[in-house]
Order: sequence, then C-alpha cells, then structure tokens
Amino acid sequence: MKPSSYFASLDIDEAIRTHLPLVKRIAHQVCSRLPPNVEVDDLIQEGLTGLLDALKRYEPQPNLPFEAYAKTRIRGAIYDSCRKNDILPRNQRDELVGIEKVTRQLEQTLGRHPSEKEIAQGADLSIEAYHAIITNMVHLMPLDDLSDDLMPSDTDESDPMRSVAMSQFAERIALILSGLPDNEKLVMALHYQEDLSYREIALVMNITPGRISQIHTQGMIRIRTKLNT
Repeated sequence: MKPSSYFASLDIDEAIRTHLPLVKRIAHQVCSRLPPNVEVDDLIQEGLTGLLDALKRYEPQPNLPFEAYAKTRIRGAIYDSCRKNDILPRNQRDELVGIEKVTRQLEQTLGRHPSEKEIAQGADLSIEAYHAIITNMVHLMPLDDLSDDLMPSDTDESDPMRSVAMSQFAERIALILSGLPDNEKLVMALHYQEDLSYREIALVMNITPGRISQIHTQGMIRIRTKLNT
C-alpha cells in the first residue's frame, strides 16, 4: 500500500508515541467489557496495528480530524481480534437475533420504540433474564464496529461511490441516534463523542456501570434493528 501524504510527512516512531495514549485508553475501555481472561496488553498490540493502518490510510479532511479517524481503526482492529477468537458464543448470537426480531416486530406494531419490559415480555423472558442476556453480549457491539452485513458494500475505499455510500450511511446512523430514547442517546453521546468510559458515564448519570452497559447494548439493538429494515 502506498503511504498517504499524511503518513509520509510524519516520523512513524514519533507518531506512534504521540498516539499511544489513545490506543491504551481504547484498549482499556474495551477490555473492561470483555471476559476476565482477555489481557489488555494483547488488545493494545492489536490497537497499535489499527493505529498503523490509520496512519497509512488517512487523508486530511476538514470534517475528519486524524484522531477521530484513528479511533475507528484502532477499535476495529481490536474487535477484529475479538471476533477471530470467537468471544461471543453461538447461543448468544442466536439470542441477539431473537431479541432483534422481537424489537422489530414491536416497533412495527406499536409505532414507537418498545421499552425493555415490552421487549422482554415479547421474547417470553423475565426482565432479569433479558438484562442478563444483553449484559453478556455487550462487549461485541460497539457503534463503530457494526457487523459487515450492516455496512455499505466493501469496494475500493478510493471509489467515489463508496465515499457517497459511507456518507449516506453516516447520515442514516445520525438519524437513528437522534430518535433513540433519551437515556440511550445520552450514553451513546458520552461514550462515542466525549470518549467517556462506562464507569465515567455511570458517575455522570448516577447509576451503575453495569446498567450503563445494558443501556448501551439496548441502544445498539435498536440501531441494528433499524439498519436491518
């Protein structure tokens, strides 16, 4: 791959040192949502791979600062590694599909976002069982790492049509986010725009980090449901 003009103008070692704190911060945030056997040092190494990829690919744009671009690449590299290690078991993936189906049906029937209790009832689950399910799946559902089947087709990134598709996709995500229930919208904004960890958001909202995780996952289920319609 030919280095971008941005990458060519930098000393690579200096660039890595400059952005290493960003890699570490993201790795620790992700690790806090993963099973205890996952080592944060391994995630940092994967994040560095994403940082290098960002340095090679980034082209300066008025509305896309490098750090915002790098965050996506770093998280993407970390979550790619998580998927390869199959952290989310098949039965949990099936549970996710089932909950998305119920959520979609309720939205069509009610004409609004269903509450957690309504989704749990529709899935024939107690609210405790429902919360347990979404808690288990939270670590593989970041907003900036949506499944490939929900993203625009993977053509050459230099293809103008892909740029248009990604711009339209970003606008669609923004519209979906604007329609989320207030608590989910706030969690998304604090986590992705303000770069706060779940623990930091919990302090802001005066609830537990575990509940923040549940709210984040519930919001992601709604987003995935909308993207699949």
